[in-house]
Amino acid sequence: MNELLDKLRAAGCKVTLRRKAIIDLFLKKGGVLSPQDVRRILRESIGQCGLPGIYRNLETMVACGILFRIVTFGGERRYALCNADKPDMHHHHIVCVSCGKIGDVSDCMYRDGMKIDGFTLLSHVVQLNGLCEKCEQEQNR
Repeated sequence: MNELLDKLRAAGCKVTLRRKAIIDLFLKKGGVLSPQDVRRILRESIGQCGLPGIYRNLETMVACGILFRIVTFGGERRYALCNADKPDMHHHHIVCVSCGKIGDVSDCMYRDGMKIDGFTLLSHVVQLNGLCEKCEQEQNR
């Protein structure tokens, strides 16, 4: 927890009760949560939570590298804790579309500043969707 709070501080963000509660929630629950899930659970523990504030806090934590955003096939935003061995290193995530299990992908051919078809790459977001081994085996049965 302290490591993650240090990331907030390093990014110039305040460590608030709500941000601590969100981090604690992801550490305890694990997996993928929607902003509505976060709101529902936090309301039970810390009281009134507005959905816009939940979104802002989640996006702040994405910017700090604590969480990452997943966009479902239906366009819904969900969030998960970034558990990469070296979260400060450039990496992506692969998400099982069946159970929500998350893996880290460190091999990426794109680097900010590189030229692609006459464009200078400023940033990029890659989301890989797939089936984890367990879910693939279950589907093949």
